[in-house]
Amino acid sequence: MKALSLLVSFLAISLFDTAAIAQQKETSSESVRTFTSLWSNWKFIQDDRLSDDAALQADVSGWQTVSLPHTWNAKDAAGLHITKPYKRGLGWYRLEFPTPSSGARHWLEFGAASMVADVWLNGEKLGTHKGGFTAFRFDVTDRLAKSGRNVLVVKTDNRAPSQPGDPTAIIPVIGDFNVSGGLYRYVWLISTKDAAHIALGDLGGPGVYATTTSITEGRARLLVRTLVENDSATDGDYVVHASLLDRQGQAQASGEQTVHVKARGQAALDQPLDVVRAHLWQGMDDPYLYRLVVELRRGATPLDGVVQDVGLRLMRFDAQKGFFLNGRQLRLRGVAMEQDIVDKGWAVSASDLEQSFSFIKEIGANSVRLGHFEFDPYAYALADRLGLVTLAEVPFTYGADFQPDMFVVGKCPERDASPTLRQNAELQLRETMRQLYNHASVAWWAVGNESTYQSRACRSTPYDNIAPLIRELNGVAKREDPSRASGYADFEEKVEPPLDAHYIATGGITDAMGINQYYLWYSGTVASLGELLDAIHARYPNQALGMTEYGGGGALTHHTDNPLGGPPETINFGNQFPVVYQPEEYQSYLHEQNYNLLESRSYLWGTYAWALFDFGSGVRNEGDVQGVNTKGLVTFDRKVRKDAFFFYKANWSKEPVTYITSRRYTDRVYPVTDVKVYSNADSVTLALNGKAIGTMTRSQCRLMTCVFRNVALRRGSNRLEATGRSGGQEVRDTVEWQMNADGINIAAGQIESGLKSSSGTRFGSDNFFSGGTAGLLVNKNTKPIVDATPPQATRDADLYKNYRRGEFSYYIPLADGTYDVTLGFLEPDADTAVGQRLFDVFANGQKKIENLDVLHEAGKYRTPITRGFTAAVSGGQLKLDFVPVQGNAVVSNLQIHRRP
Repeated sequence: MKALSLLVSFLAISLFDTAAIAQQKETSSESVRTFTSLWSNWKFIQDDRLSDDAALQADVSGWQTVSLPHTWNAKDAAGLHITKPYKRGLGWYRLEFPTPSSGARHWLEFGAASMVADVWLNGEKLGTHKGGFTAFRFDVTDRLAKSGRNVLVVKTDNRAPSQPGDPTAIIPVIGDFNVSGGLYRYVWLISTKDAAHIALGDLGGPGVYATTTSITEGRARLLVRTLVENDSATDGDYVVHASLLDRQGQAQASGEQTVHVKARGQAALDQPLDVVRAHLWQGMDDPYLYRLVVELRRGATPLDGVVQDVGLRLMRFDAQKGFFLNGRQLRLRGVAMEQDIVDKGWAVSASDLEQSFSFIKEIGANSVRLGHFEFDPYAYALADRLGLVTLAEVPFTYGADFQPDMFVVGKCPERDASPTLRQNAELQLRETMRQLYNHASVAWWAVGNESTYQSRACRSTPYDNIAPLIRELNGVAKREDPSRASGYADFEEKVEPPLDAHYIATGGITDAMGINQYYLWYSGTVASLGELLDAIHARYPNQALGMTEYGGGGALTHHTDNPLGGPPETINFGNQFPVVYQPEEYQSYLHEQNYNLLESRSYLWGTYAWALFDFGSGVRNEGDVQGVNTKGLVTFDRKVRKDAFFFYKANWSKEPVTYITSRRYTDRVYPVTDVKVYSNADSVTLALNGKAIGTMTRSQCRLMTCVFRNVALRRGSNRLEATGRSGGQEVRDTVEWQMNADGINIAAGQIESGLKSSSGTRFGSDNFFSGGTAGLLVNKNTKPIVDATPPQATRDADLYKNYRRGEFSYYIPLADGTYDVTLGFLEPDADTAVGQRLFDVFANGQKKIENLDVLHEAGKYRTPITRGFTAAVSGGQLKLDFVPVQGNAVVSNLQIHRRP
């Protein structure tokens, strides 16, 4: 079969990429649809006081000249150290452009405008679009200037809504992400050759929709629905020709039918295309794409055409066995991401998207969750080409009742979702589905995310306005596209009766469900996560279950010697509390533990680390940045891959990986440390200062994680080299660490390393312990402690803000000799009376402190005391036992120094 001559100048999946459109034009023998770029020479002003009439009449000579994509929040909503709220308001854009010299119909297409856009052309209002993530079009044929230039004015509004009637009181009303304002994607003027054309008025969609309906014994059937619009004054009969081209441009299936379309009307035509030797889209193994060319003709004369890349594939979610692609079970191991980039916000380029997706390819994920809204279509095109199974979402987050302050406890839903909000949620869902329909990578349509958040914060029984709206949206999704699964992601914490006051049931509504849970971060133990997943799976046995979010923060300049040393400092909304400490090492530990648990649940259809990149969140002040959610595996600026990135790369990627973790913790506090290496090699050898100290095989390295225990560092510089060997191939990684500490100084109960006393002594995080639990005196997390009284009468409050309590021991590696031991204590509990806490301290079996009553000796609650003794060490270890006599033992810090 000869290749069909392309008479189309439109590549719908690459609207974002002008180079792709130019390339497509070069292959066309005749132009039936043209695109005029309206990306440059816009005049812009951010002005909340400017009225519509004043803006239409304004002298714009003093306005800023900008090009698209553009946002006024590139710096204040997407920086690394944002200390004040970013600007949410009105942005005005004005552009002059000529009327095309040819074309029967003309449409303006906007890639996205945040969050609400009002559009005027030559002084006449074209309309309003409500939704910050989807494309929208206006037919401007009869409003273009007959001669001279056209004046296009756009008002974009990203103000935070304060009441239901506000223009931006649409989904998402609120979210844990920053909302860049402006024309942050593209604008095109689309011109068609004839008044009859493939539909441009279909919610921003391409007008051509392809569905794989069957795959049997190497054959596949593709059902192609084409919407035809006839804007002429007379009825007409038109030919719709559809052809499926392979990569060589050869037609593998084609069909042609006639459709009758009434004047000023629209008609739909379904055409089956049978492919005899179907080359399937097999995800990352073989992301094969065909090119679907649909032409509209009058007789033999081409009038219009659309080209779409499509993949032949069938996807399904199974409640017991997970996800299936073309009949093959495929465990989805994915990452999730937001769309912003540092110093750009949402105004990202095609090359920015390509860079972001290169990280997904590098880490070896086979799936991506693009949340919590529609990204630029080019992102989905990249997913198609890379073979990444993709989760698409509508931005219905954080409640159906209007509650603009997501972090005020006790603001409970009180009424049903308003008709306006429900209609907007449905519209944005339908727009998303139409615009992304043909992307082979899209596996589910999520109708919401964490919509029950505010209900969980209620002090009384919440009014359930969430589940009804989810059911409505689920019905829309199934009517729009029965071939794909509907989905929903939520907390779903309570699964067993009695149901508490904070519970709204959202499970069982959609085809598939995702759980967002942050165990070892906001929630409890990993074992508890396993119990939760099993309980949900049992409660909803017919609904496929996945893990759509898990993770924790990681700061490049924060480190710990032991991630179990103290409670993680998880979150800080605004500047209410000091910046929280989020060691990079704890983030790695958290991901290792969660991933290990999740891999043991075979019924899960997929798991998604949140998130691949740090992203802007103005409500946060955490880690070593401000205004940023630090849960990324890669920094906001895409410059640094955090340690946890290489954990997944070692487990997922086929590329050889050998990576020494904790590499940025260069100024070490302890002379003995464990060294962890992520590697997918057959064996890993670790050398210190040129001398091999051990080799581990893959079978000894669980989840590609090799831990070399008790590596002794020398004073001064230490060079560590890890060599991974597989067959004849070697991969090496090196780090340089300094160790200049005198003795061992431990901040008990602390995850933070590098604290200094008033005398300049550096303390490591809690380490070398066994037993007991860590506690803290200061507010750092989502659930503030009741009593935040700080340590009293001390210049070293930081060394007493945490503690270890219970019955516990320290096994401290030391060279043989005699040591001075100084222990710091305080009484942490206000309700403890004298005589209620008594304990002994033993050193290598010898009792050194007897019946210590900290409160009695301090004379006051939360007032530090110190006690010291000497201890002899033989056998390379000092064991300190804290043994309760009455109540629990406690200790705040330990200092151990060799006697001269």
